[in-house]
Amino acid sequence: MDGAQQNSTEKYVDFAPAGLGTIGGTYLRKFWQPVALSREIAPGKAMPIHVMDEKFTLYRGETGTAHVVGFHCSHRSAQLSVGWIRGDCIQCMYHGWTFDGDGRCVNRPGEVEEGPFPRADIPGYPVHEYLGIIYAYLGDGDAPAFPSFIDYPIPDVLENHVLTFPSNWFQTMENHFDEAHVTFVHSFGGSHNALERFDVPEMNIYETDYGMIRETNVPGGDRVRKTLYYMPNIMRIIIPTFNDLMAYGGWRDTFIIIVPTDDNNHRVFFTMNTHVDDDDMEAYQDLQRDFAEKVKAYPPIHELAHDILAGKSHLLDYMDHPHLLLLEDSITQAGQGQMVDRSKEMLGRTDVGVAAMRRVYDREMRAVANGGPGKTWVFSGEQPDPGFD
Repeated sequence: MDGAQQNSTEKYVDFAPAGLGTIGGTYLRKFWQPVALSREIAPGKAMPIHVMDEKFTLYRGETGTAHVVGFHCSHRSAQLSVGWIRGDCIQCMYHGWTFDGDGRCVNRPGEVEEGPFPRADIPGYPVHEYLGIIYAYLGDGDAPAFPSFIDYPIPDVLENHVLTFPSNWFQTMENHFDEAHVTFVHSFGGSHNALERFDVPEMNIYETDYGMIRETNVPGGDRVRKTLYYMPNIMRIIIPTFNDLMAYGGWRDTFIIIVPTDDNNHRVFFTMNTHVDDDDMEAYQDLQRDFAEKVKAYPPIHELAHDILAGKSHLLDYMDHPHLLLLEDSITQAGQGQMVDRSKEMLGRTDVGVAAMRRVYDREMRAVANGGPGKTWVFSGEQPDPGFD
């Protein structure tokens, strides 16, 4: 689609840019987006966040409630995240101006004018904390209902992770529709050997009321592996056991959500649901702690990906990395260029999933570009299927 000629009555549409005012960014802002793991911020703390090429302040009030407000104080543009939490408000460290969770300025020390101070208000955004992740609605107007599909029929033991990838968000979204890649990209670590992959999997990909489905034939049986995609940036998949983290609980029912940081980087949020027997719980918790320590022992995968692509090291140097599978993916996607030029690609038969998803995005983003609402996505209650017992 990049570089293609559009009719003069249509605006140019691009999937990749997600900044304020871009077509892709406008579309993504129509939906709730994860902005942090719950455990990343404690009560009484604040932190800067960078989402869709904008900066915001995330803070958790002394009551424990999470809030997202503008990045700067309206007084003299100091960065709010370095200030203090006062109750459920945040106070600027420069001159003490104070804002509540809706961005309203509630105090201006030293000023004679009595509050409220609407001219001094900053943006405030709806926040919803659920299943260990903090979500925010960063678009215009009233927030839509929080999506009902982000749930589990029987929530059990939840695992949450987030990693930074050094490439544009849409490259990872395309990768999620490209099941053929696992035969090659993940052959280093062998994470997908249990799926008995063959070089060119037979895939059936089609649109649904909530997004898309990818069905893949399972060798030697009559079941299919079914992966769900919720518009615009969520994949739900049953992930196989492939490292020490998953030694207990078997396959994980997993939500993977891709959120742009800027046009060259994005964060990938994982929420996994697994069953751990009571007798195994202590051993499971020990493994979780060991895994966390292993992660701390390595540089982040986006830094390693840059080093490997620059020839400073090799993937084979990190075969014990606890996030090897994701390191493999990050190298592949960043190796396309942090923001790939799709006009130079040559699609083949294995790209049927990529082509199918691009058609849906093309239609939806054209609708946004021309002032329309796009399709209303409705969840039907369907569940993913690993294709194996």
